Amino acid sequence: TSTNRAQVLARRAAPVQAMYLGYPGTTGLPNIDWIIGDDVVTPPELEHLYTERVFRLPGTVFCFAPETDFPPLPAGERTGPIVFGSINNAPKLNTRTLKCYAGVLSAVPQSRLSLRAPSFVDAAAVDHFRAGLRAAGADLDRVEFHPPLPLPDMMAAFADIDIVLDSVPYCGGTTTHQALWMGVPVVSMMGEGFAARMGASFLSAAGLSDLIARDDAEYRAVAETLAKDRTRLAELRRNLRSRLIGHDAWNAVRHTRALEGAMFAMAQGGAHRDANDQ
Repeated sequence: TSTNRAQVLARRAAPVQAMYLGYPGTTGLPNIDWIIGDDVVTPPELEHLYTERVFRLPGTVFCFAPETDFPPLPAGERTGPIVFGSINNAPKLNTRTLKCYAGVLSAVPQSRLSLRAPSFVDAAAVDHFRAGLRAAGADLDRVEFHPPLPLPDMMAAFADIDIVLDSVPYCGGTTTHQALWMGVPVVSMMGEGFAARMGASFLSAAGLSDLIARDDAEYRAVAETLAKDRTRLAELRRNLRSRLIGHDAWNAVRHTRALEGAMFAMAQGGAHRDANDQ
């Protein structure tokens, strides 16, 4: 997105222009006719947030089908303190997110927090976020900062995490899908805009709507409740991937067909229609 061709689109490069995948929000460009979403990230009551018309795909807006066959994590109930994790890019770890993380640590005694991001190769960045967590009331002795890893190693590192904590309000996208694929549940908060509702979209499609919070207090409560349920955590680690494989939202062929249908419908123009109407 940082090297986008927005000026080309602004000059009307094609008769019909649509926004998908790269930027989770409205472009504000008059010549972008459509934004592709779903029932959760772009519900009808929030269409006023977009300069584009909204076309909703069935299931969830983004499909996750990894090219590499990442081995499942070891099954069985983990022992020891609960480990919460976050692998979102550091700019998403704003003051509110850090306060949510600190609140979760306080609510779950002896729990730990593992943070991994490209920025954490820099000691100054680690110091900055340590200071932010300290200001939020977190026990820094229970927080670890990790540099990035090659993708296969990063996926394997989910073995050391029990629950992923999403960022607020800019949710994780690919990182949330990666965690779910490895059988690690994600606690997310649903806000107003597209970027603040991606986690809710993925969790709803995965049948994990109870892990979606509406405010900071509920975020803490959801994480605390899940942390106490070791049996459920073990079951998700063992079976979540197979559940996802059986869902349309993780079926690359069905998702591609839906996206193709959306393209034809948008090209035809006319009234606003959903993919569900095709």
